[in-house]
Amino acid sequence: MATVGTRELKQNPHAVVRQVLETGEAVVVTTHGHPTGVALVPTHVGPRRWVRGADLARVALIDDDAVSRLHDDLASVDQDDEPADPWAPRA
Repeated sequence: MATVGTRELKQNPHAVVRQVLETGEAVVVTTHGHPTGVALVPTHVGPRRWVRGADLARVALIDDDAVSRLHDDLASVDQDDEPADPWAPRA
């Protein structure tokens, strides 16, 4: 578990909180290198700047059949079609 000194927390609270939210990991507050019994624990994790390799490896690749269906769907769209308001009253 990561640690942060009381001095750093006092001088840079925004950076410490941002780190906790971005990493999703708790940070223990220390005084003179000793834990104070206080920890900053995120209740929700914000967006991460980087994707971890393990998370990226779990992303499923699109198979050729799905790519072909997507291509066919996009090709079938008539470029001259006007967008319609779905909430407009029907005649």
